[in-house]
Amino acid sequence: MVEFTSESKKSSNIHTLIVAAAVFLVAAAGIFFYARYQQKEQPQEVTGPVVVPGMLRPGDTNFEYYKNKIRIENVKASLGITFSKARVAFVSGIISNEGDRKLEALELKITLYDLYDKVSKERVATPLRPGLGLNNRPMEPLEKRTFSIGVESVEQLWNPKRLELEITGLKYK
Repeated sequence: MVEFTSESKKSSNIHTLIVAAAVFLVAAAGIFFYARYQQKEQPQEVTGPVVVPGMLRPGDTNFEYYKNKIRIENVKASLGITFSKARVAFVSGIISNEGDRKLEALELKITLYDLYDKVSKERVATPLRPGLGLNNRPMEPLEKRTFSIGVESVEQLWNPKRLELEITGLKYK
């Protein structure tokens, strides 16, 4: 006759507990380092104008020379309303570098007008700068790149058909 005996398997339970604890520690360390990496990689919110070292301004002969080689094409404006009912104007278009140098940064002054042709809102933005976006490399000669800029707190009588873009700064190699 066969006799069955029951032995406790405490040693295998201890091994399972140790393996589970090790997996938990590795997962917790992975989450910690991932969160830390994300904090370093995300750009900090900029409240003031962006300062790019070496940016050329109007009045500089190098600025005036290369400004004529930059084209802003297919500019479109649209209105968006946020969940908090704030009105936001979205201005998009294409930057075209028609010069023979790499364009590193470009600063634009956006002027919005109302239905009575009075200035409604102005904003200075830097749609092309080092470290911005997925394609953060400088624009090569003859390259085209899209941009989109949001202008917050747009008034009720804003006219999306009338806006002006002016190049106020650039940096090239």
